[in-house]
Amino acid sequence: MSKVLTITVPSYNTEKYIDECMPFLIDNRIVEDIEIIIVSDGSRDRTVELANKWQTRYPQSIRVIEKENGGHGSTINRGILEATGKYFKVIDGDDWVKTDNLVKLVDFLKNNDVDLINNPYFEHDEVTNEETLMMKLNIKSNFINDYGSIIENIKIPPMHTVTYRTKILKDNNIRIDEKMFYVDVEYITFPLPFVKTQVYLDFPVYVYRVNSGTQSMTIGNMVKNRAMHLAMLKHELEFIKILPSTTAFSVKKVLYQRFSELVLAQYVIDLSIPNKKQREREIKEFTDFLKAERIDKNVNMLMISKILVKTSGKIIFPAVKFRSLVQNNNTWRNVERQVLNVVKRMKK
Repeated sequence: MSKVLTITVPSYNTEKYIDECMPFLIDNRIVEDIEIIIVSDGSRDRTVELANKWQTRYPQSIRVIEKENGGHGSTINRGILEATGKYFKVIDGDDWVKTDNLVKLVDFLKNNDVDLINNPYFEHDEVTNEETLMMKLNIKSNFINDYGSIIENIKIPPMHTVTYRTKILKDNNIRIDEKMFYVDVEYITFPLPFVKTQVYLDFPVYVYRVNSGTQSMTIGNMVKNRAMHLAMLKHELEFIKILPSTTAFSVKKVLYQRFSELVLAQYVIDLSIPNKKQREREIKEFTDFLKAERIDKNVNMLMISKILVKTSGKIIFPAVKFRSLVQNNNTWRNVERQVLNVVKRMKK
């Protein structure tokens, strides 16, 4: 029997979580329809041992793959390579799902053909145990849309919301950078030029664990790993520069919006470098890179400068004429609020 959905579970030293995660994925209503690929990314604890026990219990649905450590992107790449399901989703080994809603998702996938599925998701706070619903959109649910006509209502959401048609990933050789953080950006953007149809399902599936102190997105970790963020940003730019000619203008616009957010994030990271000389040097190097790439043609650097004025008292980019695809966009109001919150926390 062919599988409806492949769920890749990236796992690095997740022995603490794997027995928590797996019961949420396994349900008799869908156990024959799903393929769960647990990819151990060079784990040094009991991750593989515990995963193999689940494989023994459900050999028709679970496979365990051991590989050398290559980072989150490498586990996604291996999952795409190994996937046999019609659709593909990533559930990290320390996160979980709402089982009844996973069942609803699989039931939908059984009976429909679509390239990209978006669902809301929950953020679960490890400290307070509170769950916050994220990505609740004002879009008609269960209605298959032309992607180019709907993308500006969705923007580019976190990877927790997305399920792809596997064929999109395989046929277009979608590969994510390895041995790097922040590659979720690549996972949610690289397939988009090839997506023709999309559906929004208004029930949350993914539960994302936050405030555990280990996330790469904390400001301290981002400063430490800033070279990786910069490398990802540059790879994202190279991807945008060679978009297929058939890519819809609306898709290009949203990709530049996302890139603009990455530019802003890089400046915030660089502004957080403790050593003044190093901070000034890296800010100048990044600014010179953007100038050389003539980023101001498609990125709202004026808005970025205004936000940085509020957050740092400095105008990073020179005052020149800017032509932008993203002026007055709601995305920027959200980014501005997020950056102000980051800087406020930095000052404490």
